[in-house]
Amino acid sequence: MADPTPNPSPAPLRPDALNQLGAAPADPGNINAPGGLSPLLSQSGNIQVDSQTGLPQATITVNGKLITLTLNSDIKANQPVGAAKHGGSYENFQTVLNSIQDWYGNTSTRQKYINEMYEAGLLSSKKSPSAAEVALAWQLVVQEAALQVADPNGDTTLYSPDEVLAKAAQQGWNAISAKQAIGDVGANGTGNLNNSTATSSQSETIYKSYVDPATAMGTLADAYFRLMGRNPTAGEYNAFLHTLYSYQEQENTGKFETTSKGPNTDNIDSSTDQPVDQSGMTGGTSTQTNVVSQRGIGTRGVQFLAGQQALGDPEEGAYQASTTYFNAFIKALQGPASGMAASGPTTTVP
Repeated sequence: MADPTPNPSPAPLRPDALNQLGAAPADPGNINAPGGLSPLLSQSGNIQVDSQTGLPQATITVNGKLITLTLNSDIKANQPVGAAKHGGSYENFQTVLNSIQDWYGNTSTRQKYINEMYEAGLLSSKKSPSAAEVALAWQLVVQEAALQVADPNGDTTLYSPDEVLAKAAQQGWNAISAKQAIGDVGANGTGNLNNSTATSSQSETIYKSYVDPATAMGTLADAYFRLMGRNPTAGEYNAFLHTLYSYQEQENTGKFETTSKGPNTDNIDSSTDQPVDQSGMTGGTSTQTNVVSQRGIGTRGVQFLAGQQALGDPEEGAYQASTTYFNAFIKALQGPASGMAASGPTTTVP
């Protein structure tokens, strides 16, 4: 005969039971319930201690997907999270963490959080990230709020997940002096504003070697004196310096080259919504390289250019006709044995 005595009611939850992660009182009326304060069976919304690592784990359901999150060892299920600075009441960590199961189903709310997570550098893309990626980012945000509340010296502007996320979305996670890095939960992002890569730059300069102006003008003066019997004018000096500079800049051993690689707003990676720079890297990489080949011109080269300028002057022909060529003509009129010296021009072009 069956026992007419009804099953006793489950024992009330002790106030300190919440301190035991995943603990629940025994339910004599349910043969499937764990006994005493042993962990609950794995189900959505539950937090329990991993028997192998000793770390708390939360199992939540997001968009129909069961996701297990390994929590910070300092986190307890009933740890307070909230916005005390506004006079609001605290909620416990487990409730706030599980709230993703509610807001993820609302399209506009979900996109709002995803946009902020991307701006904070917690997601690699704001275009349809996976539920698991969003859950990891949400875990980081909620944990940060709980750890700030638990710290007597914590940042009171980061007591709620919304406050944490809003500040990180404005500055990037790496810039808000958070207690956790994104790698602590394995979030898929850089932690930089708009998930940009770390900005880097480099500059390489190899200095030019030019002929100094005094040497250049002295060489030109020598050429003009030999070929035209006078010194160059100011205009001729300036023209030669300009010609010599242009030669060294353009025609000798190389050219000054500046290469800049940075975000190209006309080329956007559709998967990340990030600009792609000329090097093919996504993000904010900016590289400027200045390469200046070592250049110079030898003395003989300067002499040659000076001579070429002098030869280009109409005056040079008249001068040569009245000096060098005339002297050669006079010598040619003398006897073959006169002076016993070979005749020829007295001035040569360098």
